[in-house]
Order: sequence, then structure tokens, then C-alpha cells
Amino acid sequence: DVSPTAPPLPRPHPTEHTPPSTPTPTPTVISEKFRRQLREEAGLWKAEGLIDDTVYRQLGDRYQFDSLEQAASNRFVVILMGLGGILLGLGAITFVAANWQEWPRSLRVILLLSILVGFDAGGFYLWQHPTSGAKQRLGIALLLCGAVCLGANIALMAQMFHIGGSPYGLYVVWGLGVLAMAYSLQLRSLGVLSLLLLAIGYWLGIEYALEPGEASWIDLLIRHMAIAGAILFVPLAYWCESRLIFVMALLLIISSLNVTMGAIIPVYQLPGLGVALALILPPAVLWAYDDSQWPGIDGRRFRSLARSFALWLLGILFFFLSFKGVWNIEASDFEDILPGSAFLLVDVLIFIALALWQWFRLARPDRTKQYWGVDSVTAAIAGFLAITGIVTFWHISISPIPEIATYIFNILMFLLATGTIRIGLTEGSRAAFWGGMVLLILQIISRLFEYNTELLLKAFVLVLCGIGVIIAGLWFERHLSRQNV
Repeated sequence: DVSPTAPPLPRPHPTEHTPPSTPTPTPTVISEKFRRQLREEAGLWKAEGLIDDTVYRQLGDRYQFDSLEQAASNRFVVILMGLGGILLGLGAITFVAANWQEWPRSLRVILLLSILVGFDAGGFYLWQHPTSGAKQRLGIALLLCGAVCLGANIALMAQMFHIGGSPYGLYVVWGLGVLAMAYSLQLRSLGVLSLLLLAIGYWLGIEYALEPGEASWIDLLIRHMAIAGAILFVPLAYWCESRLIFVMALLLIISSLNVTMGAIIPVYQLPGLGVALALILPPAVLWAYDDSQWPGIDGRRFRSLARSFALWLLGILFFFLSFKGVWNIEASDFEDILPGSAFLLVDVLIFIALALWQWFRLARPDRTKQYWGVDSVTAAIAGFLAITGIVTFWHISISPIPEIATYIFNILMFLLATGTIRIGLTEGSRAAFWGGMVLLILQIISRLFEYNTELLLKAFVLVLCGIGVIIAGLWFERHLSRQNV
């Protein structure tokens, strides 16, 4: 019933097309296995008289029962085409390898470029104009083959024209080329491949790039990979809407940032401050990360992912620092580190400024709050970061406190584990609950095996942990079921 004061119901515009009452097509998220099972069950229902022919036809139209056999046939054809393509490719490679030295340089160049253009052109056409899902996947596969051929072309062209270079330079140039393809085609697979290539080039060349002397543009890119990775791959993650690219980019940025801070420690002779910043800066940036602060980004697509990554970093950090053997480190241990350029400090200062700006935005008043401040979870994370930085700096630069530091980080690890479990219970998140449980169990077991204890006590504690995990899991699932009712 519509009340007299309610606004009138909207009527369709005369020019709008009213959708027909025919059944809607099968949603793309429905798997083929489910459709096959549903067809079998629907046939049984029809034979038992539970449904009539009309309902069976409606189910068949909605879930496209008739296309199941055609899909299987198409999949078989794709497999045959893939096997045939592999055999043809191997034959072509063998033929080229047998006559490579005898062919003139111009013919080799034409052949390399023809293979590259052929893969890319064929893949682009099948990807942009697919007649079926299988052909679109084949197009993506051909584009990936074209990206792989790009690296082979770069290496062989450099060899033919006697262009010198390093292996890590090849991976960097190759990765940048694939990155350009990923941006132009908006393909996640190409983005992942480009990130892997640049990461390989970084780890192969970081030792050489940090050496004193004249540096090429590739060496400069590797030196400043923390900034370059953020500029190159974080926008790509939004462009491709890929959580995998975002996580892989974070791994590359964080690892290269830690290498950068380690390289500037011998330059400025500040081991305590450098190690403290290396430990707290990545989780500080990730926890305060906010998608909405960047122009052109609607919503907060990766904020929760960045915060989850920050919690994982803190968990791994606290677990590592909870061992007493870690705190045997001294300031003199950093004198043997290969020093880098003093200009690397710019990268660290940029990330420090980014962290301060993000935490400022996180604490300032907005539409959801009227006063300065943060929520209790964010305040706890800030406390964890502050304690980590102070204890690390004090131990390395002021006075060694190995026993106190071990005790403090065991407490922090326990608080992080119980806090994560509480978040999982409050929000009904299995990932948070089981992450906290794993962290808590790891702390108990690691302390048990780190110190000299009897085997009987170890067995007793392990049995208690197993029983506790089973009881906690059953109770948590029951708790979730009560929340969903």
C-alpha cells in the first residue's frame, strides 16, 4: 500500500526500452560444474514430477543447459590448439636455432620483429573481438607470449648489434616494456609479469647500483626503486583493479625502502635511528594509507588491504624481535654495510613526510568526528610503533637492553594477537580471528623451544595448544552462526 503523502512512483520514459519478461542469461559467476549438476538434478525433478516441462525449460534457458556440450567441445579444441601451438613453436625455435648463424642480420631482425608483432597483433585482436570466452583467454595468452618475446628480442638485438649491458639491465628494460603494455591494455597478467621482471632486475642489480662511481639511468632507477615502484605500480593496481598487483607492489616498495635505509646508515653514522625507522616506517605508512586522498580515486578500495598488510608486518616484526638472540646486535655491526649515495636520503624523507601527512589526516576532525584524535585500534597501533622505535633506538644507540627488549616485544606480540582476535570476534572476520590465533600459538611454541625445557612439558603444551585451537575454532564458528541468525 502507498500512503497518500508518498511521492508518486516513477514511470518509464517513452523512449526507454522496457526489458522483456524472458529469463535472464546465465550470470558469469556461475561455474560450469554447478550448471551440469543442476541439469542432472532438474532432470530428476522432472522425472519425479516435482517440476513440469515449463519450469525445466525456464531453468534450461536461464542456466544455458544446451551450451554445456558446446563449451566442453570448445575447451577440447583450445587444448588441441595449445598443444599444436607448443609443437609448432618448438619446431620453429629448432629451425631458427639451426640456421641462426647462417642467416644475414637483416633477416634475423625481420624474423624477430615479425614474431613479436604476430603474437601481439593476434592476441590483441582475439582479446578485443572475442566470439567466446575461450578465444578471449587465448588472446590474453598470446599477449603474454608477446611480452615474453619482447625480452628475447631485446637480448638478441643487443647481441647482434654488440650492445653491451648487464643482466639486471635486461630485466629492468624488459619490465618497463611490459609495464607499458599493461597500462595500455589494462591487463592484470601483464602488470604482474612486469612487476616480477622489475623485482628480479632490482635484486640482481642493487649491489652493483650502490657502488660508487658514474651511474646509468638503470642504476638510478634501481637505487630509487622505493619511489619508482610506488609511482609505477600503485596507479596500475587501481587501473587494473587488482589486489594482487597492489600487494606485490607493496612488497617491492617495502623491501627496497629497507635496503635504502640500510644503505644510508654508514653514510650518516646513525644506526639506531636508521634501524628504528626501517622497522616502523613501512607499517606506519600502510596503516594510515587512505585511497580517498588521491585524485581520481572513488572510495577506499585498498585501504583495508593496506591495514591488513600492516598488521601482518607488525606480527612478523614482533615475532622476530621476541627472540633473545636478535638483540645481540650492536652499533658496530653496521659498519660493514655497503654505503650508498647520500642522495638516497631523499627517498626516506619522502616516505617520512607521506607518513606524517597521512597520520595528520587520520587524526584531524572531519564529517565523522568533531575533535582531534583516532580510534582505539589506531591508537594501539601508534603505541606499538612508538614503543618499537624507542626500544630499538635505545638498545643500539644509548645502552644495550637485550633482556628488557625481549620481554617488551613478547608483551607486544601477545597484545597484538589478542587484539586481532578481538577484532575478529567483533567484526566476524575469520582472517583476523585465525591470524591472531596463529600468532598466539606461534609465540607459545617458539618460547617453549627457545628455552631449555623438558620434553614432557613441551608435549603437554603442544597438546594444550591443539585442544585450545579446536575449541576456539568450534566456538568461533558457533559465534558466527549466532550472529548471522
